[in-house]
Amino acid sequence: MGVENDLAELKGIGQKHAATLKEIGVGSIKELRHRNAANLKEMIETRHGKVAGLSEKTVQGWIDAREGPRGLARTGRATTA
Repeated sequence: MGVENDLAELKGIGQKHAATLKEIGVGSIKELRHRNAANLKEMIETRHGKVAGLSEKTVQGWIDAREGPRGLARTGRATTA
């Protein structure tokens, strides 16, 4: 069984960035939490060029959103470790 692509559920990612992350090999929240923000930003820009509004801080926010109690607030689901 594959891992569900649940990235769009994180606050601030949305469908577009979730698809971009999947294209570079990050297909789930579980995979995202093990990644480095600077490396992810570089991988996205290597594949897609400069992305408006994308910064290392933004990418780190995606990673950190998984850890916070409101990480999945948009769907109302509780986060689990």
